[in-house]
Amino acid sequence: MALAVTAVATAWFALAAAWEMFGPVLAGHYASSAGVGIIAENMLRWKILGPVWEYTASRPAPEMYYCHHPWGIFWTTAAFMKVFGRHDVVCRLPAVLLSAATPPLLYAIGRSVYRPAAGAAAAASFVVLPITLAFANLNALEVPVMAWTLLGLWGYVRLTQTSRRRYLAVSALGLTLGMHADWPAFVLTGGLLAFGAIRAYLLPKRVFGPVHERRHAQWWVLTALLATLTAALYLALFHHAGKLGDLLASYGFRSSGNAEPLAKVLASRRYWIELSFTPIAIAAGKLAAIVCAARLVLLRREHDALPLLYLATATVQYVVFRQGADIHIFWPHYFGAYFALAAAALVETGAALLERSAAARRAPGAAPPPAGPASAPPPAGPASAPPLAGPASAPPLAGSAPAWPALAALALWLAPLAAVLRDGLPALRYARETGGRFNERGHLIHSDGAKTAFLRWIAPRLPEGAPVEMHEGMKATWAQVWALGGRVVKPTRPAPRETPPRGAYLVDTRFMLDRDQASLARRFDITAVGPFWALGAGAGEPARGARGIEAFSFREREPGLLAWYLVSGTEPEREIVPDPFLTWELRAHFGQPAEPPAGAPETLEQKRIAHNIALAAGDGARAAALFAEITAALAPLGARFDDGTELLGTTFHEGARSLLTIFVRAGGPAASDVALTVRSRVVERAPLSTTMADPIYREVGLPTAISPQRWRTGFLYADPVPIRKRPGTEVFWASLRARDRGRAPRLVDGGGASEVEVLRLR
Repeated sequence: MALAVTAVATAWFALAAAWEMFGPVLAGHYASSAGVGIIAENMLRWKILGPVWEYTASRPAPEMYYCHHPWGIFWTTAAFMKVFGRHDVVCRLPAVLLSAATPPLLYAIGRSVYRPAAGAAAAASFVVLPITLAFANLNALEVPVMAWTLLGLWGYVRLTQTSRRRYLAVSALGLTLGMHADWPAFVLTGGLLAFGAIRAYLLPKRVFGPVHERRHAQWWVLTALLATLTAALYLALFHHAGKLGDLLASYGFRSSGNAEPLAKVLASRRYWIELSFTPIAIAAGKLAAIVCAARLVLLRREHDALPLLYLATATVQYVVFRQGADIHIFWPHYFGAYFALAAAALVETGAALLERSAAARRAPGAAPPPAGPASAPPPAGPASAPPLAGPASAPPLAGSAPAWPALAALALWLAPLAAVLRDGLPALRYARETGGRFNERGHLIHSDGAKTAFLRWIAPRLPEGAPVEMHEGMKATWAQVWALGGRVVKPTRPAPRETPPRGAYLVDTRFMLDRDQASLARRFDITAVGPFWALGAGAGEPARGARGIEAFSFREREPGLLAWYLVSGTEPEREIVPDPFLTWELRAHFGQPAEPPAGAPETLEQKRIAHNIALAAGDGARAAALFAEITAALAPLGARFDDGTELLGTTFHEGARSLLTIFVRAGGPAASDVALTVRSRVVERAPLSTTMADPIYREVGLPTAISPQRWRTGFLYADPVPIRKRPGTEVFWASLRARDRGRAPRLVDGGGASEVEVLRLR
C-alpha cells in the first residue's frame, strides 16, 4: 500500500512538473528559467565558467559574472544544453527531473527512519502543497536544493543504520550538490554537522546509543571538508570577478525588507502563506514541530532531528531575508520539504499509538510494543560494526505488530491531504497563468504569450547577428531575450530619431505615450503585429519609403489535448497573419493614406473596424447595419459616461487563456490622462476551500493599443482583457480612470459611480 501511494504521488508530481515543459518560457518568476538558459548558452558559446545573464557580442569579462548564488544550476543546465541543444525544454528539464525524484527520496527517508507508511505519507504530503506544485518546473534554486539535500539526508540515515561506506559517499555527494545549488544547503549541512558532533562527542552514549566512531568521524570530516572547499571555491571565484562586495550588498538588501515586528510581517503575508500551504498544512506543520521535538527528547531517536533541521533552514531563509520574502511568493518553498518529513513523523507517531492501543486490548497486562517501526527491516551490516544509531533506534523485527495500525494512520493522514489538494489543483493553474506571481499584490500581470509569439516571428526576419533595441514599454524580461534566439538585446532604449537601428527597435504601444507613437508613425515605416511595433532593417525602413504601417494580427485557436499538456495549457495557439482591417485602422488613426479592405468582414473584430470604415466614409446605413450585428453578439452593458463614452457590451471566451472583450463607442478623444481600466476582487472564497479569499483589488485590464486620446467620435473600439481567474468568486469592473488623479468620467444615471461590473466568475 505504501509503495502504491508513493507511485501515485510520484507519477502525479512528475506529470504536474512536466506540464507545458516544451512550451515557450513566458513572463513572471518563471522567466528566471529562461535566464538560466541564457547563462548556459553563454557558457557554451564563450567557453566560460561564470554565469552571464545577457547575450554579448564578444567574450564577457569576469566583471559581468553573476555572483549572488552558487553556480551549480548554471553548470547543470549548460550540460543539458550541450547534450540536447538550444530548446525551451532545456530551460525546464533539470527541474522537472529533480522534482520527479523528490517524492521517492522522501519515501526512502521516511521508510528508513520509521516505516513504509511514514515514507508514503512524506511523498504524498509533498506533492499536494500548492507551492510545490506551482514551482515544480522552476529551474532556479529551491528545487535542486531540496532534491540534492534530501538525497544527502537519506544517505546520512542509511549510514547511521548500516555504517556502510556507500551511504557515506551518497550523503556527502547529495549535500555537496545541494551546496552548489544555493546557500540554504549550507545552513542545513551546518546544522547536520553540528547535531552530529553533539550527538557523537558531547552527549552521553545512553542518550542516542553507541556510535561507530570511525565511520561517523569519516562522514563528519568529509562533509565538513567538502562544505569548506565549496564555500572557498565560490569566495575565490567571486573575488576573482571582483564581486564579493556585490554579494554582501545583495544579501544585506535581501535581509532589510520589512522593519515591522515579525507577527505583523506574517499577518501582512497571510494570503500568500495560506495560498502556498493552506491552513490545514500550516496547522499540521505546527503540530508536527512539537511532535518531532517531543520524540527527539522523550524517545531519543536521532533521526527525529531531521525535520527540525529542515524547519530551521526554511525559517532562516524566510525570516532573515525579509525583502526576498516580501516580493517573492516562492520564498518559503523549503517549508515544503519540512512538511513532508514532518508528516512521516506524525504518521509514525499515530501508528505507534494505535499499536499500543491494540496491544493493550489484546493483553491488558502485557507491556506495549516499542514505538519504533513494525515493518522496517532490521539494520544490516557486520556484527563487529554496530550501527551509528545504536539500540535506541534499531527497529524491531518485522511481524512484531499487525499492519493495520500503519495503514490506518496513513489513511487518516491522506484525508486532510485530499483537502489540501483541493486548493493545490487550482493554485497550479493559477501559478502557470501568472508566471508564478499569483496576485502580484494587485499589480498588473502580463503573461507575454502574444509578445513572445511576436518576438519569435520577427527574429528570423532580422539580419543575422543584428542587435535588438526595446522601448521601456516592452518591459523586457529574460524570457523575451531568450525568445529572440540569442541576439544581443538592449532594453529600455529611447526611440530612434532619424535612422532606424541596424537590427530592430521594438515597441509595445499599450505602454507608449500617444505622442511618441505618432512620432514613430510619422518618421518610420512600421510592421505592426497586434499592439507590437517593429521598425528597423528587415522590419521597417525610414518613412521616405512611403510604405507606412503594415499590420498583422494574431489568429488564435484552442490547443489540442497533446499541445495543451506538452506546450501550453494556459495560452492559445497563435498564428500571425496579414490583417488589412487593422492596417486601415492604424493608418487612419495616424494620418496615413488608408485603403479599405477589399474583402467582407468575417470576425467580430473585423466587423468593428468595418463599422468605423463605413462611418469614416459617410455610409451611415452600412455603419448602422454593422452596429446592429455587433451589438446582437454582445452581452449588453449600456453604460454611458458623462464624457460621451459608452460601454456597449462584452464577449467572453473561456479557454486555455480566457478572454473578456469590452466594446466601446467613443464620444470623442478622451482627456489626456484618461484610460479605460479593468480591476477585480474576490468576493467569496471557493467552495470547500480552506484558504481565505484574496482581499486585494487587482489591476486586470491592459491599456488599449490605440490611446483613448486618439479615439474618434462614434467609432467602436475593443479592449481585450485576458482573464486569469483567482480562486473563489471574482468580480470584474470597468471604468474610465484618470492616471494623474484628475477628474475621471462618471456614469450617467450611476449615482456618482465611476465603474460598472462587466464579469462575474465563480
